[in-house]
Amino acid sequence: MGEAVIRHGEPADFEPAVAVWLAAHRARRQGSTPAAEQATQVRHRVSDPGAFLLVAKVAGDVVGMALGTQGLADDGAGPPVRGLCHVSMVFVAPAYWGRGIGGRLVDALIPGARSRGYDRAQLWTQVDNARARRLYEGRGFVPSGREKDELGERILHYQRALPESV
Repeated sequence: MGEAVIRHGEPADFEPAVAVWLAAHRARRQGSTPAAEQATQVRHRVSDPGAFLLVAKVAGDVVGMALGTQGLADDGAGPPVRGLCHVSMVFVAPAYWGRGIGGRLVDALIPGARSRGYDRAQLWTQVDNARARRLYEGRGFVPSGREKDELGERILHYQRALPESV
């Protein structure tokens, strides 16, 4: 299948990235399809000019994605928090699970965030998603102790500092 190439996403990658999100969502949730408004939100976030999208491509096809955005207070409802990068939408197409692509995306996102002036990062992931939790913990993210319910799932907050030389 070839080696995945990680690079910055561009407008032509937006819809393929959304397709990766949709495939990963369906696979993790036993085939359930997300609501149309959820897909609209994902499209908006991926194409947000203030965000930075990374994609993993194999043989020209987008097979993974990760997004960095400005962190906001009040769990995303408040004003920007200086120096805080919010990591979101780390997804890999199910056919590529277990190949280290998610880790490579996060590994590339960390220096990308630092180069944009962020000095720390945060993310949320499902409490029951052991694969994602291992990925984030293996890259220095630690649980903050915060949890909440979102879209009927229990999610856990992670954070980490971004060293100057990454």
